[in-house]
Amino acid sequence: MADEKRNRFEPKITIPLLTVALLASLAWGYSQYRSKRSWEIKAENQYNKSFSELATHVGELETQLTKVMVSNSRPNLVKNFSDIWRQAYLSQEDMGQLPLTSVELAKTKEFLAKVGAFSFNTVTRLNKDENQKNDQDGKNIQYLTQKDWETLQGLHRQARYLSGQLINLQERMLEAGEKWTGVERIATTSMVADVSKRLENNKITKSFMMMEDGFERLPEPEMEGNLLNFKPVPKGITGQEISVEQAREIARDYIDQGTTRYGVNYEGQIKGDYPLYLFRLVEEDEKGKERKGSALARIAVTGKGGHVAWMLKERGVAKSNISLEQAKEKARTYLENRNYQGMTPVGVEDFRNIALVSLCRTAEQTVVYPEMIKVQVALDDGEILGTEAMSYLTFHDPKRTISAPRLSEVEIKKRLNNHLKVEQIKKAVILNDHFQEILAYECDGILEQERFRIFVNATTGEEERIQRVNAQGVEIK
Repeated sequence: MADEKRNRFEPKITIPLLTVALLASLAWGYSQYRSKRSWEIKAENQYNKSFSELATHVGELETQLTKVMVSNSRPNLVKNFSDIWRQAYLSQEDMGQLPLTSVELAKTKEFLAKVGAFSFNTVTRLNKDENQKNDQDGKNIQYLTQKDWETLQGLHRQARYLSGQLINLQERMLEAGEKWTGVERIATTSMVADVSKRLENNKITKSFMMMEDGFERLPEPEMEGNLLNFKPVPKGITGQEISVEQAREIARDYIDQGTTRYGVNYEGQIKGDYPLYLFRLVEEDEKGKERKGSALARIAVTGKGGHVAWMLKERGVAKSNISLEQAKEKARTYLENRNYQGMTPVGVEDFRNIALVSLCRTAEQTVVYPEMIKVQVALDDGEILGTEAMSYLTFHDPKRTISAPRLSEVEIKKRLNNHLKVEQIKKAVILNDHFQEILAYECDGILEQERFRIFVNATTGEEERIQRVNAQGVEIK
């Protein structure tokens, strides 16, 4: 009788429990969906921004090439070729931000390298010929040789083709509603043997493949010497090649130094000149199981040497409880605990209750600006939400020595505008317009209640760069 009564009541208990469990799983699933959706929207926005900037920079590059083809003024040629160099470099950076590692783009990348290298070599030669002037007889000196002209024609033809292809692709993407995240999914599964069919079926990747095929059909401009070393070789990516499991342990050590325990799941390899292992991070409870409702996070580790290239956690920050000064200190301590020594905060921005702190290495009392790492700090509890170290890995030189400046601080101060109220002068290493490292003096001052940062070459005394900055040291553009 008791068993019969118990059996009669079991459905009344079991069904509500199952209903609660189902609702809980649906709620958890929806939470995961929203988190993933938020991540995809941010990723898509970033990819669209990079692609838009790529199209803009290539378009400006084509315009500058047109200008130098009709110019015969040495100062004007130097300026325009310098601009071409910058646009080529920025285009390479933009392309590197797109999820196109599965697409063969050797010709496109080679063009950007060539046009940048040709511009650099031409500017160098023109600067050496600075004292060359027009003949007294009125004969006009041609600053570009016939060979230069022929090379320019070929490069301009390629630039015009690339610019047109990118503009057309932008229009087709808008009309068809194509998404970059679809390309990203192909890239993260590119280790699978048969990926060519998916590349052909995706309109974005197919367009880039057709663009590359078009480059093959264009006449190749003749170039002299080894001109393809335009893109800087990362000095900070040192060491031996590592396995996926070794990269996993590096990722775990990097992320698990906090109070939260993470599981590290391998998602694939991002291919390129310097391959990255990509991992997905999930919060775990005391039993090693994934914590329900945990925030999505990812981390990328270089295949060579096992250096952390970037880490990003995805969660909203509702309010600010700590100051920007406290955020800077948390970012500095975070990097110090991960063996980044001598990192100094040089600027901080507040965006939706998240502080973006820029830190640079200080060596021999000199701020080395190219060796920069950016750290995201949540202003509610100080949690580190992200780090980005690609600039640091590109320019970090373990054997760096700081040369003695030819000019003193006193001499530099005399060269500054008399109306500038100078507050501080310190040594810094910066990149000039040709992306070469130079030793400079960083001069911080105030003019009519506005703050300025002026970098003066420590050897020549010439102003290299002027920035208008806010109270937190961030450039106002």
